[in-house]
Amino acid sequence: MHFLKSSLSFTRFKVIGNFSFAQEEFQKSLIQNSFRDLSELPDHDESIGWVSHENCLEEPDLSLMLMEPYIRLTFRIDKRKIPAALLEAHFAIEERATLAAEGKERLSLNRRRELKRQVKNMLMMRTSPNSSLYRALWNFQTQTCILFATGKGLRNKFDKLFLETFGLEFMPLTPWALASNWAEKNNLSEYLNEVEPVDFNE
Repeated sequence: MHFLKSSLSFTRFKVIGNFSFAQEEFQKSLIQNSFRDLSELPDHDESIGWVSHENCLEEPDLSLMLMEPYIRLTFRIDKRKIPAALLEAHFAIEERATLAAEGKERLSLNRRRELKRQVKNMLMMRTSPNSSLYRALWNFQTQTCILFATGKGLRNKFDKLFLETFGLEFMPLTPWALASNWAEKNNLSEYLNEVEPVDFNE
């Protein structure tokens, strides 16, 4: 469990939207948005999707994820990256070979684009992807979610995957948002609005 670590980084969200927990529908949505290997996606350099909490090579299983009122979410991101210099070098070789085979001095713009796409796909198939696993903890009763990561790019990918899977959006629970919620519950919003920022470095 992430909470047992000596230190960790996380981002908290409020889940926005109407949610009714039905196990069969939930499992179906997870499978529809589960991780797909890049070998099945020849034109993609990145793949993202849900995986089993116990084994990243298996599909997500709600029975292993559910600890009411919490759902332990795990998603995997595989990404292939080809250095630009390597792509250009292979493309130059293929372009020369194509010109010689077709008896031409130069290729059209569309032909060069298509040839470069073919070269890139060939290199993609030869390149092993980098795999990363990320976890989140969703309390579906309080409609709060904790993502054990803080990077903006990763948060955006998690937002998109969550929305596509469950049709629900996030609102980041920043310190100001938490203070606003507390003030509203305690009828103190007018006092919070009078708070001014302080520079502690002065």
